[in-house]
Amino acid sequence: MLEKIKKAFFVAIVAGILCVPLKAEALGYVDAPQSIPLDQIFVTPKGANSYVEGNNVVITDKKASQIGSIFSTEQNKIDLTKDFYSEMYVYLDGDADGVAFVMHNDPEKLINFSGLVGNGLSIYGDRVIYGTPNKIGGQQLKNSFAIEFDTYYNGDSYDSGLNKNTDKGHIAYSFPDKLSSYKYTSPYTTITGINHLGLQYPTFKLGDGQWRLLKLQWKAWNASNIGELTYTFGDLDPVTVSITKDTFGTDNVYWGFTGSTGALSEKAIVAFKSVPGLVNYTENVDFMDNNGQKIQSITQDSEVTVHYTGQYNGGKQNMIKPVFSFELDQNQVYQQGTFRLNGAAVTPTYINNTLELSLGKDLSSADSKIDIQFKVKDTELTTSAKLGITAKATAKNVISEKKVFYDINYDLDPPVGLGKLTFIERGDTQAITEAKEYDPFFWDYQDDYSSKENIDIRLKTGQDIEKIVSAVGPSSFILTLTDEKGNARDITIPLFIEDQTTVKSNKYIIQGKDLSVTAKEYPKTQQDLETLIHQRGALRLWQYNVVAANELDSTQLTFSLGTLPKPPALAGPGVYPITAFYGTGVEKVEKPLNVTVIQSFATVKISFVDENDQPIIEDFSFEANVSEQIDLTKNQELLEKLNAVKALNYVKDTTPSDEKNLLILPEGVSRKYTFKGTLFIESAPNTIDFGDQKVSGQNKKFTDPIYDQHLVIWDNRSTLGTWKITLKQSQDFSLTGDEQQRLPNALSYQTADAEKIISTEAQEVFRSKHQASGKYDISEETWGPNKQGLRFNAPIGSIKQTGNYETTLTWQIEEAY
Repeated sequence: MLEKIKKAFFVAIVAGILCVPLKAEALGYVDAPQSIPLDQIFVTPKGANSYVEGNNVVITDKKASQIGSIFSTEQNKIDLTKDFYSEMYVYLDGDADGVAFVMHNDPEKLINFSGLVGNGLSIYGDRVIYGTPNKIGGQQLKNSFAIEFDTYYNGDSYDSGLNKNTDKGHIAYSFPDKLSSYKYTSPYTTITGINHLGLQYPTFKLGDGQWRLLKLQWKAWNASNIGELTYTFGDLDPVTVSITKDTFGTDNVYWGFTGSTGALSEKAIVAFKSVPGLVNYTENVDFMDNNGQKIQSITQDSEVTVHYTGQYNGGKQNMIKPVFSFELDQNQVYQQGTFRLNGAAVTPTYINNTLELSLGKDLSSADSKIDIQFKVKDTELTTSAKLGITAKATAKNVISEKKVFYDINYDLDPPVGLGKLTFIERGDTQAITEAKEYDPFFWDYQDDYSSKENIDIRLKTGQDIEKIVSAVGPSSFILTLTDEKGNARDITIPLFIEDQTTVKSNKYIIQGKDLSVTAKEYPKTQQDLETLIHQRGALRLWQYNVVAANELDSTQLTFSLGTLPKPPALAGPGVYPITAFYGTGVEKVEKPLNVTVIQSFATVKISFVDENDQPIIEDFSFEANVSEQIDLTKNQELLEKLNAVKALNYVKDTTPSDEKNLLILPEGVSRKYTFKGTLFIESAPNTIDFGDQKVSGQNKKFTDPIYDQHLVIWDNRSTLGTWKITLKQSQDFSLTGDEQQRLPNALSYQTADAEKIISTEAQEVFRSKHQASGKYDISEETWGPNKQGLRFNAPIGSIKQTGNYETTLTWQIEEAY
């Protein structure tokens, strides 16, 4: 046979880091991915070519005409009254003929083994023996069940009727000691084929030199003494077999492998992760969220608790010093400090994204359970993914491995929602901006992953809420839904803005206001009356449900007019209640309105007052059409009145704000024009003539000039105050035609107290002392030779040349303080 070259490996511990053994490929084959020692587990019968080598069971070497068989010892028989689970790797390298996993009660085969080579796989008989009952003859394995892994197609014998499967082989189960497993000729005894049950055709070549895992799951006898074996080979579908107790005639059976080669050969090897019945160990892995709820999926960036439980369920040996390891997905990160062993915090080894913890003791019937929890979190995911964790319990006598998955459903979708129509009073911004919660604004909202309590609802910023609630009728605002992953969606919330002008039933809304009409314009037909009510009543109609309000044609409204005269009857002044309504039954909505009929003409009264609201002239009144808008500036009689006030030396101060669009109300309107009184020089002399005077050798003063107009002051202000007159001349008296001939200081003004020389600088010459309104003639009241007024002085020698001397005077009035 081909010898197996020992694998080279080393284990090095440096600074507490455990290095994984490095294995080299052997010349003949590569070791199974993982296996346990097989000391004192198997016995090789005399006559069989099988043997144990390290952790491997070699069933047949790559030689012709081999008979392979290796069975459990008496101590390692399987107790079929108990459930068991076992995993083993099968290695086939060659073209013929294959191997079989068997369970049997044929003790003689453990002493001396013989069987058919080639297609018989060392388990089948070679003939049928007629009798009562019929029996199988030859060297079949008695009281047995077998799963055959047949690598060679014997089309003309035991494989007759099968598909050649392009020489890839087949897998099936049978009962080698039962007549029902055979095809044969009758009355002849020749076997023509095997009834292959649970037949499977692999897509790979069975003898391709690859290790493949065989899983066996046994369910113990039920009340009808029927057990159930489920086997799975590689990635093929599971096959379940019902086996009756009479197959073996006992509860405890031998088990093992047989095989054979004929003219062709193959290497057939088995390595065990768990030996049937040696250690019965079950394990389970659950995933939980932060609320302790079991999950199969979760969203990204979420912590997940891995809960591993193991149970030693008896066996022929304790589970010797198991080591528990958990290989994480590359997109998972262990959350430091979360590892718990049986509820106590421990620190596992964490290398290459694998957690490992040695229990440091056996699991036994007295100490049978293990409970491990730790947390992981996904990382660096940008899409949905399936994350797997490989949990492994590796003891010296059993290897148990379970790979489990949970889904990361990468949440890219924001929540969805449907707003509920909400009624809000016009102008009530606080109903939106200061709402304690926004759930009531939704008919429904939800997210594909986040629960409702984890969806954040906020008012979207930048909305003009005052404008949104400013007008009666449908409106809306926006709320933003954000899930736990930050995905956000804006949801439009429908509103209906209502006020005292609206009424609603459970289906309809009417808006309207009271209206008025003059008797003169009262409609002549019923249709015109209803049109007037629609227009002046500003009637609107909506139909609404839980999510929207839609406007209907308001002309569909029906009116109950009460005592309002029906055209063509005329309507007298008064208030007439009417009702607009729509719908029937409980859906009917009714809107009460008042129609006010008013007289057609009204009086417009205009007053003219001073600053103290005292009349200046009599009021002016005229008639105008009610509801008409008139322009007062185009009323000729009013303009004449205004001019009359101006003629009284008043200046217009304020005019009515609606002077150009005065609305005539039924009760009439009154307006005022306000004027201010004035202080001004009503008249002043144009010429003041001191006459022709002879020059003498003496000083001479002239005190009684002639003037063409009086100096008159007008003062009709509402509050009379002191005023003063100032006077200045343009220059000294100068000779006409010769301005070089001047008379300086020749002109003066005699006041009540002193005589003041008139110069080119203005100076006060008179101050009022009266409080009467109207005009005051200064010249008449105060001027004269023995009173006050202008004086002309001609000092001796001041006049060098005779002629006309003149100057220009400026009178100015000012308020005196």
